[in-house]
Amino acid sequence: MLLTVVTLSIGFFSFGWVLTRPLRAEKLAPGQTLISLVHWGDDTEDAIMARLVAAFHAAQSDVRVQRVNPGNAPDVRRKIQTMVAAGTPPDVFQLGWEHIGTWADKGLLEPIEAFIERDAKRGGPDAFSLESMFGPVVDCFRYHAGDRVVGRGKLFAIPKDFTVVGFYYNKDLFKLAGVPFPSPDGWTWDEFLHAARQIGKLPNTYGADFVTWEAMLTVYCWSRGAGISSDGFKTFNFNEPKVLRALADLDAWFKEERTLASAKTQMETSSEPFLTGRIGMAGPFGRWKVPPYREIKDFDWDFAPLPHDPDVKPTSGIFTSAWAMSSGSRNKDAAWKFIRFLSSAEGQRLIAESGVAIPANIAAARSDAFNDPGKPENDHVYLDAVAGARAIGWPPEERYAERFRVQMEQVFKSRTKTVAEALADVQRDFETFQRDDARLYSFPAVNWPIVVTWVATPLAIGAVALVLLWWLRRPSRHALREEAAGLTMISPWLIGLVVFTAFPIALSLILSFCKWSGLVTLDRAQWVGFHNFVSLLTDERFYASLRVTLIYAALSVPLGQAAALAAALLMNQEMRGIGFFRAAWYLPSVLAGVAISILWAWVFHHEHGMLNALLGPVCGAINKLSAVLNLGWSVAAPRWFERDAQHWAVPAFVIMGFWNIGGTMMIYLAGLKGIPAELYEAASIDGARTLKRFWNVTLPMLSPVIFFNVIIAIIASFQVFTQAYVMTGGGPGDATRFYVVYLYNQAFDLHEMGYASAMAWLLMLIILALTLTLMRGSRRFVYYEALKA
Repeated sequence: MLLTVVTLSIGFFSFGWVLTRPLRAEKLAPGQTLISLVHWGDDTEDAIMARLVAAFHAAQSDVRVQRVNPGNAPDVRRKIQTMVAAGTPPDVFQLGWEHIGTWADKGLLEPIEAFIERDAKRGGPDAFSLESMFGPVVDCFRYHAGDRVVGRGKLFAIPKDFTVVGFYYNKDLFKLAGVPFPSPDGWTWDEFLHAARQIGKLPNTYGADFVTWEAMLTVYCWSRGAGISSDGFKTFNFNEPKVLRALADLDAWFKEERTLASAKTQMETSSEPFLTGRIGMAGPFGRWKVPPYREIKDFDWDFAPLPHDPDVKPTSGIFTSAWAMSSGSRNKDAAWKFIRFLSSAEGQRLIAESGVAIPANIAAARSDAFNDPGKPENDHVYLDAVAGARAIGWPPEERYAERFRVQMEQVFKSRTKTVAEALADVQRDFETFQRDDARLYSFPAVNWPIVVTWVATPLAIGAVALVLLWWLRRPSRHALREEAAGLTMISPWLIGLVVFTAFPIALSLILSFCKWSGLVTLDRAQWVGFHNFVSLLTDERFYASLRVTLIYAALSVPLGQAAALAAALLMNQEMRGIGFFRAAWYLPSVLAGVAISILWAWVFHHEHGMLNALLGPVCGAINKLSAVLNLGWSVAAPRWFERDAQHWAVPAFVIMGFWNIGGTMMIYLAGLKGIPAELYEAASIDGARTLKRFWNVTLPMLSPVIFFNVIIAIIASFQVFTQAYVMTGGGPGDATRFYVVYLYNQAFDLHEMGYASAMAWLLMLIILALTLTLMRGSRRFVYYEALKA
């Protein structure tokens, strides 16, 4: 009773707290305007933004800012996507450089220069001028809609802060290796390679940790005199000899012993190799590494510019975020006042205190707010590199950058392709994307009144038919009252079923024949017919995700069922304390998926993981035995999600699956409890031993339970998502890109909701076909006592 009261009290309090939120909100004074702000940042940045908003409130009494910080940048993007889809876009939001083309191309951003020109005409001390900002940084947020090129055209956002990239280096390791420090005025790749090789000769050290993100590889190619595009990605140069040579050189450096640390997968980027003191250099990284590196106490470090070839001018990439205004904002003048304040010298000096980036305002960047006496000593290197830095400017369709990243992962991480093969595939894919983009412009907009009519008409006819049928068979008055009471009781569930299940299912079926981005409203969807389904049939990555999923299902279903049945047989023993062991087996199946995935990520870590720590001595013993017997064998513990991911990543997820067999085990245990003991006694009298009793009694009597569990396991095996998304993100390459992970990528990373809907319906058909096939053959293998009676 007490538990019921506490539960109800918490429920009523929670609902009351949410429902009364408008009453507790800060009341606006007459003439005040409320605007919404969405941004990201850690606790330090969040505190700085709170101070900025408070300072703005003090300076502008007629505007109030409602601030939302969902967490990191991807969370902000999803939050804004949800708000836009709901028709309530934020007035001001933080936007990363890599999304300017995508968002501007979809008409989600308000051009800024009209407000700047109005300020210039009005004059006054608070008037904003672009001349106060770093020009190359401002150009990162220009977009030309006609040419679909970033870097020129209309200005859609005002930079918040930025960074250039270079290498952080361990000064102590440089001294031990007898290598001179990199010159802050610039150094070459030959000097970088010499330093990395010399440091790599020291005990238990690597020369450098070189990240291979798509943006960093682009900037690296620039520093080698190569460019993957020379005209804003209207054409592509992946087949150019300079690009091939630059990336082939990098691949060769990775293959050298201890020159470069292995390219890190997503699973391992949560750790900081440079912090261990066993990495000579780390990069290319920007200013965002400074706050964690300032906590280093064990060695001295500094920052050096990005190396370059002797015949190439020093260059770098600009990585920045900005304050953008939604084109759907109802308070654009108030939003501009806030953006103008954030971009002022005062606002920029406060932003500089976070230390994660360089203020975009020139005066603030050259002030003591940024050039503080702390680490790194070479603060001026960031500012000196701005003159030769430029925006990367990916095409507005996000799949271009995503495809380049995946292909490069197959070179540097899983090593399933050569540089030449990967670049040829990227060139082909990019050209295919261009042709598809040109074709999609010819598709008509969805005529939603006609669609609604076609959907609503049969539903209305069906509803009328049901009402007439009910009327003809209507119950008595007393039974009618009972039916009405029953429907009233289940009405919350019925409403939820219609609104949150049936309607989304129906809408996804319609969207499977459309091209629609979740970043825009439904009225901008295009009708493409069966184009999404035809594209699936020619999508190599679709087949790759299906292959990964099928391999996982083929391994996990039989092995998981065998393990669960074995555990159930073990737990079926009647002994003291057996309840504790049953609970212990069941508990992992109800634990949070994300937390468990992070735990398993460390278990499978190829250097520090528990599993490889156990496998290492075993592999060593096998190698010794092979040497004694002259067998020529040589085995090593797998690099599960790195170099050996193509062969070992899926088995790793199968091993993880054994952790969650508790639920299946409990169902088997219930089935075992239902087998009559008389059958075992009769079999024993007939002379059947344990194995024969299991084969001739347990399995036949348990076959309906086995059949049920197998179907559920097959359905679950096609829906693997959390583990793969948290641990690897689908990489390296496509080695762990399960079907649902790829579906999620299309829907929420690439914003191809129509394509994702087509994938969802195809997945339903695949699962339905497999289930029906199993059910059709079940009569031969499944024993039902009731059917035999």
